[in-house]
Amino acid sequence: MGSIIVTGAASGIGLAVCNRLRNRPDTRLVLVDQNTNHLAQISGLNLSEASHAIDASDPDAIQGVIDTSISGGNQLDAIVICAGISCPGSATELEVSRWKKTIEINTLGLMYAIRSAIPPMIKQGYGTIIAIASIAGKVSYVGEPAYVASKYAVVGFCESVRKELIGTGVRVSIIEPGFVDSPMTRNQPEMAKRMNKIKALETDDIARVIEFILDQPPHCSISEVMIRPTEQEL
Repeated sequence: MGSIIVTGAASGIGLAVCNRLRNRPDTRLVLVDQNTNHLAQISGLNLSEASHAIDASDPDAIQGVIDTSISGGNQLDAIVICAGISCPGSATELEVSRWKKTIEINTLGLMYAIRSAIPPMIKQGYGTIIAIASIAGKVSYVGEPAYVASKYAVVGFCESVRKELIGTGVRVSIIEPGFVDSPMTRNQPEMAKRMNKIKALETDDIARVIEFILDQPPHCSISEVMIRPTEQEL
């Protein structure tokens, strides 16, 4: 049986991914999130998952999750990295500690997860790495400079790793959503105000794209997907 690890699994896009993949044949979902209460609620959905409450920015913790997932000869089919935080505020008003946390979770946490997933995937000769970036990683805007920087870094890192892994059978996909109606977005007054003016994406819209990526044959790699609401200008 193959495992699919989902980070940021307790809410938003991560939870939508878990719901969409919950009945996938011969697949064991491995749920990773810092919110232990939400993970407990997810476990009540009758998913065939293992749950791990860890800090996404802890490299040893994510390494432990992957080691556990492949123990007993299990394969690591995919890792879907959804964990992330927002960071609204201007370049002059935000505390440096907030910038640091944003980079640690959004960028370094993703890098650690990919670094740990690569060796077992190369060993088995296949695997899919899916990173949730953002349209903010391609198009800059005012109001969240640290978040924008973290997502630009994600896009650059993943594209470099994709090229590094050519010939190994391991695929890397970057998804860059626009406005998504999720708890993270709703918790930002300015972003929520913009989003309310249009029909935003639903979290399952992103999960559906992820399922499509996973269903492609081994010779087909969807490297990058930018998905925005039809009415979004940015």
